[in-house]
Amino acid sequence: MALESTFVMVKPDGVARGLIGEVISRLESKGLMLERMEMLTISEELAGHHYAEHTEKP
Repeated sequence: MALESTFVMVKPDGVARGLIGEVISRLESKGLMLERMEMLTISEELAGHHYAEHTEKP
């Protein structure tokens, strides 16, 4: 079976509500392994770049 990687981002409201641990727990309970974690606040420029491919989607 090929190894796949997925990017997961907890949005600001999830962080404010203290849900980071719950998100990690749910991923691990599904058998997913956390390879790397970074906690940072992204710039508007980086957010725009990340979401650029989704601007035309509903």
